[in-house]
Amino acid sequence: MKRRPLMQSRSSSKTVLRRSRPRGAFPCLLVFLLAALAASPAAAQSLDMGLSVRPTSIRADLWFRWNKEQELVSSLQQGMEARIVFTLRLYQRRRGVIPFLGDKLILETHVARSAFWDFLDRTFVVESDDGSRAAYPTAAELLQGFLTVRNFPVSTVLPSSGEERYVTARARLEPVRLMPPLTIVTLAGAAASYTTPWERRDAK
Repeated sequence: MKRRPLMQSRSSSKTVLRRSRPRGAFPCLLVFLLAALAASPAAAQSLDMGLSVRPTSIRADLWFRWNKEQELVSSLQQGMEARIVFTLRLYQRRRGVIPFLGDKLILETHVARSAFWDFLDRTFVVESDDGSRAAYPTAAELLQGFLTVRNFPVSTVLPSSGEERYVTARARLEPVRLMPPLTIVTLAGAAASYTTPWERRDAK
């Protein structure tokens, strides 16, 4: 079977790939996976962040760490979908006579992705909200591509002389994303999301 090219429009790629998911016994499978997640020990998650301050930009590297990565891979291979959203904020630190007003939020930006298993091509697929799409043949490559952000341009606006800035970031993972009308979010609390604490790095 001829492999479809990766660069397609967002609407067409989703339609083609998601039709390849098996539909029979889907509700039972969903209940089983959600119940398994609910019965498992509490997941531990954290976010690693690295910051690179260049003459023309501030760039960030992010890595969401989770102790249930294997469960995530298994749920994708069973036909589920996962979603992760990275949130980054750039602040200006206030000094002088008005520090009580709090630091100034300069901008907030997000990196959002969804992941699923393509049963026809036997690959993991990650789709970003900007319309880009990538396929990964192995679980290790999927985790790298889905749970990390590399060299992300937080800002290209340079600070003025004497201005101090810092970046905060966090990640929110939905390991089993429920799509309408499958909004059984009350099932033993299994349809949980995992949100990391805010990480902070000085931009200097």
